[in-house]
This record gives sequence, C-alpha cells and structure tokens, in this order.
Amino acid sequence: MLFSYARAQEKPCNIQLNGTVIDFHNGKKLDFASIYLVEKTANKLSSEHGKFNFENLCGGTYTLHVSHIGCEPKTFTINLNKDTSIVLLMEHSETELTEIVVQEQKEKQSTTSDIVQLPTKALEKLRGLTLGETLKTISGVSTLNTGTNISKPIIHGLQGVRILILNNSIRQESQQWGNEHAPEIDPFLAQKISIVKGAEAVRYGSDAIGGVILVEPNLLPNTSGISGELNYVLHSNNAEQSVSGLLQGNHRKIPALAWRVQGTYRRGGNARTANYWLKNTGVEEGNFSATLGWNKSNYGIEIFYSRFQTDLGILSASHFGNIADLENAITRGKPNDNATFSFNIGIPRQAITHNLLKTSARLNTKNIGELKLQFAFQHNLRREYDKQRAYNNSNTLNAIPGAEFAIQTITTDLVWSHKTIKRFSGKVGASFMTQTNNQKYSTIIPPFWNFNGSLFAIEQWQYKKLKLEAGFRLDYRWQQAYLQKEKPSFNYFIPSGNIGLQYSFSPQVKWNVNIGSAWRAPNMVEMFADGVHHGAASYDKGNRNLKPEIAFNLSTSLEANWRWFQVHFHFYQNFINHFIYSKPSLQNIETIRGTFPIFEYTQANASLTGSDIDIIIKPFMGLEFPNKISLLRAWNSTANEGLILMPPQRFEHGIRYTFSPSTKITNLYFGLNVLYEMRQYLAPPNQDITPPPPAYWLLNAEAGFEIETKMPQPISINLSGKNLLNKAYRNYLNRFRYFCEEQGADVTLRLKVPFYFSPKK
Repeated sequence: MLFSYARAQEKPCNIQLNGTVIDFHNGKKLDFASIYLVEKTANKLSSEHGKFNFENLCGGTYTLHVSHIGCEPKTFTINLNKDTSIVLLMEHSETELTEIVVQEQKEKQSTTSDIVQLPTKALEKLRGLTLGETLKTISGVSTLNTGTNISKPIIHGLQGVRILILNNSIRQESQQWGNEHAPEIDPFLAQKISIVKGAEAVRYGSDAIGGVILVEPNLLPNTSGISGELNYVLHSNNAEQSVSGLLQGNHRKIPALAWRVQGTYRRGGNARTANYWLKNTGVEEGNFSATLGWNKSNYGIEIFYSRFQTDLGILSASHFGNIADLENAITRGKPNDNATFSFNIGIPRQAITHNLLKTSARLNTKNIGELKLQFAFQHNLRREYDKQRAYNNSNTLNAIPGAEFAIQTITTDLVWSHKTIKRFSGKVGASFMTQTNNQKYSTIIPPFWNFNGSLFAIEQWQYKKLKLEAGFRLDYRWQQAYLQKEKPSFNYFIPSGNIGLQYSFSPQVKWNVNIGSAWRAPNMVEMFADGVHHGAASYDKGNRNLKPEIAFNLSTSLEANWRWFQVHFHFYQNFINHFIYSKPSLQNIETIRGTFPIFEYTQANASLTGSDIDIIIKPFMGLEFPNKISLLRAWNSTANEGLILMPPQRFEHGIRYTFSPSTKITNLYFGLNVLYEMRQYLAPPNQDITPPPPAYWLLNAEAGFEIETKMPQPISINLSGKNLLNKAYRNYLNRFRYFCEEQGADVTLRLKVPFYFSPKK
C-alpha cells in the first residue's frame, strides 16, 4: 500500500478522509486525478495541488481506485477509525521503462511483447507449490518433472537454458542444464510472477529463446509502520507443510529508509499414487531473504540477499544395480519396494544451496531519464548422493556425494532509460557476466569458465493507438572447459533483434505482433558430458561439435476484454536452426554407480508452431466459465518427424461462482476444473525407452473466502483439490514415468494472516 498516515482526531461516524496524489518519482502533485471510493460509490477529482477529500464517513475498511492520465490505475485499501490524511503515490508512464522487473504492469505498457501475469491474488491460491508447478497454471506453460518434487518450467516446448528466470531483476544462474535441476527460488517471496512469451533476447539477454519468467517481490514500503503476513499450507497427499512469514517496515522519522525480511520452511514426506507409496520422495526446505533500501525522489539504493536451501529425496525405484533390474523395473512399471509413508530422506537425494547478493542504485539524470546500475553475486552449490556407492562404507555414505557442482556468477548491468521525447522513449545498456563452475566426484560436467558481454538499445514510438518498437543487441560469449588433457575454448559473437507492433482498436481490444531473433551457445554439458546424470537416472554423452542455436520467432496475440466475455489468443511460430536435444540411444550402460539408460546430445533444425487460447465467459454477475487451451506441434525438420519430450495438447475447462459478500465474509467462491491432456502422438517412434502414455483427464476443485478484520488486508482461507477422483495416470513429461505413476489425490489448505502496526504519533 502506497499511503501514509498523518495526525488524526477521532470522530465516530463523522470521519473525514483528506489526501494528496503525488508522482512517486519526482514528487510532483498530480491535478485532476480521479479518486473513486468504492463503498460509497463516490468519485472526486484532485485539485491543481493534488488535493481531495471525502466527508461524513463511518469507521471501517475502504477501497480507493485512483487513476490519472499517463499513470497505471492503482487500488488502495484504507482502514479508517478517525479523521485521516493520506498520500497516494502514483507512477507516471514517463518513467515506466525504468523498472521493467519490479512492476510487470509497467512492462506491459512499455513493450509490444505478449505478457501474462500471475498477480498477488492468484499467487495466494497457489502457495506451497514449486515455481514450476505455479507457472503450470498459465496456458502455454508446462513442466518437465523428475518425480513429485522436481519440476522445470517449459514455455512453448522450450525449457532449461532456453528460458531466462529473473529473480528480483537478477538473472538466476544455477545448474539449469540438468532436466532435474529445478529453479532455486522461493515462490513465497514473489508478489507477482510474469511470463514474457517468445524470443526476448534483446530486452533480457542471450539464451532467451523460449521466453522470460519475472519473479517480482513488492516494492519496499514507503509509509511509516510495520506490516507483514503469515502463510500456512498443508497438503494431504504427502503431509507436506509450509510456513512462511514476511515482515517489513518504514519509520516516519526516516521515510527514505525501508526494510523487509522473509523466511519459509517446508517439509513433506513420501508421496502416494492412486495405488502405492513412492519411497524416498520427501522434501525439506528452508529459505530466507532480506532487503534494505534508501529511496528518494531523485535517487535510491537497495541491497537484497536471499538464501535457498533444500534437501530432495529421489525415487529409490529409479536407480538400479544391474541391467536386468533396470529392464525388469521398466517392464513392471511400478516400484517393487513395498514403501510406506515416511518423512525420512535417504539416498538417492539432492542437497542444494543457492545464495544471491544484489546491490542496485538509480539516479534521475536531469529530468530526462534515469540511470540504473545493478551488481549481483550468486553461489550455487549442488550435492547429489548416489544409491550405489561401492567405495563408501555405511559411516560415510551420506558424507561423500556422488557428484558436487559449485557455480559462482558475477553480473553487472548498466541501463539508461530516457523519458518520452516527441513520442519516442527507450533505453540503452550494457551487461557483463563472469562465471566459473567446479565439480567433484563426477565427469558429467567439466570445470569451466564463462564470460559474457553485451550492448543493447531499444526504442519505442507511439502515436495515438499505434505503438512501434525496435531493438538490437550484440552479445559476445567466451567459454573454456578444463579437461584432463586439454583446455578447449570457444568464442561466439552473434547479434539479435526484435521488431514489434501494438495497435489498440479500443480500450477493450488490443493486437500485438512481434518478429524477433535469439541465440544461445551450447553449454558444457551438451558438449562434454560423459557420466551418470544422477537425478535424471541416465548416463549422458556430449558432443563437442555442436553449433550455436539460432532462433527466429514470429508471434501475434489478440486480447479483448468485455464485461461478459474475455479472450486472449496467442499464436507463435519458432524456427530454431541447430536445435540441441538429448536423445535416448536405446542402450544401457553398467557402471560402478549402477545401471542407466544412455542419452546422447544431438542437433537438428526444428519448427515449433502453436497457440494459447484463454477464454472466460461471464453470463451474469458472479458466474464465470474459464477455459484454457495449449496447442503445440514440435517438428524435427531435418529428420521429418516429431521432436521427443515435447508437451502434448492440453485443455482445461471450468466453472466458478463468487457469492455476494457480507460484512465480514467476502470473496466467497467455489470452482470446478477438468484438465485433459492428450497422448503425445507426435513423439517419434522407437526413439524412447517406452511409448508415450495414454491420454488422461483430472478433476480439480477449489473454494475460498476472506475474513475482514481491522487490518488493511483481510485474512484469506483457500482449499483446493487436485486429482480428486484419485486416478492412476502417467505424464509424458515426467522422467520417472518409466518406473511409476503420478501422484494421486491431494487436498491443500492455505491460510494467510496479514498484520499491520500503526506508528505512534
């Protein structure tokens, strides 16, 4: 909430609300701003000094909708029990390009790309899920799973190193080359998660072939007082519980100084399918973050630190001592260990720690723009423990991992954004990254050193309903591997560009078109892998002759919003030359660490064509029918056949009803959802260990409500159910589908309790 309390005098049921509307960046008082008081259906315009007032109000919670020309509309919630003066801070579009990650709505105004957002309210109903599972609720997004705990997001068939994740505006760098290496990000920290679909290399950097995921916390509070929230989540299937707390504040005597601390603890036991327990599938996770900021109208500085630490059990039935056991397990299709429920995490397992430290500063440059400097350091430590360790005794089994990877990344970003000048606005910038990766006990990836440098420029022109955008980026990458007998190095110097158009037929109807190019260099695993990929239960072999991927993307989207009908249609065509993928060799290898199927990295020219369709029908107040359709045709143009491990067609249809609110219970709703996923009929024959599983459908449900209190925000309670009919099925994009079924019925309870302490006058 961007408002501050001033001195007040109690007047029961005859309360006055006085306020001032101010531009957040330059402190200018905004005249003729529209302030709509929802509960009284009253509207006021601010004076030439930004002033407004409402009289004769009773005590209670009120909602203000504020809009101003050139500003994104905002909603404020205020708890009144006496005469009150407030300051409402609006963010003007002249500076909207300065914070492309902190506030996705601003990015939505400042780009012609197709952006889909999960705002705070939507995230509250998904708390307790991993980042991958959270994103899966967006059409066009799937997940590549390894068992029940590990999921990587897939956008339009592309995943891993082809998708950039910006964690609090920092490019997340970890061991993302692994199919079972999930993003080390705590979703409880995010207040908005946004997905930019399509090639976005110009705006966000090399490798953004598939899209960009923006994980965004709220801005630090700029009003005096201490506020926060407590979240509790309970899953029925594996007795998983999550507890997360957030505390933030600002002192009225030092309004420029603000702070926030946040932490999460998560623990779950073995998961259960419709027919049996899955041994060693527990999880234990502890996360922490802290932010300190000093913000004035013309400059600001912020320091952010986060630590993510998790211990993940890997399904015991995915690791075998010999070829006969592996082949029998695949033929049997279910574990043979008679597991029961347990919180114990044995071996195989993964232990991961990710530390991130960020410092950013901004400076207004003589009222013509803003300069932003950002520096970040990341350290990612991953330890993987084998089930088969012949050279360990029982006392050291958990002390010595089968593989250990440590990656250190330093990034520096300098961006200058200029304000609108004769309908032109834009930015120029430079980015630098240096990265080292060390390993122990494994040959799956060699030690290496990367360096990246880039220059970019983006310019936008807008006239009435038409918006045009063009961008250019030049990236240089140098990387060197440290092998036993040689140190091969590779250089890449490749441009990328983007041209976009947006036309608003009316306030309700908008059309976007984008043409862009992107590229990525083959990573060290793809070129030099030669060892057991522990978590994926495979033996990977690299190919040092791989060429860089070059992508050309065409996308268009149409968005229409009417009171009774909403539709968002997105079509894309992505051509990727030298597409790199891991292909089963249909052979097994027996090692000291067990027996595993062999996967080999290869290349082909690929064509990915698809569409995402979101339709919401609202026949009358309170009732809506949401529908989501995700279609994809992933084709290997070189071999003239489908690509392996690509998402099948997916359909979701539901019904939701929101009941009329009462004085204490508000936003009471109930919904049902049917998810249907087709069999992946485009998968190439005889190229996988087993054929794609059959199609399946699942019944899901959700219900929830809010309880109004004296706090500015209500208490929120949510109950959701997944696979309520407890169906047995297998997901084509789960690497463990060869050995077991998917998780069975799961009912999740979510509780959020906000709090606020007003400062002493």
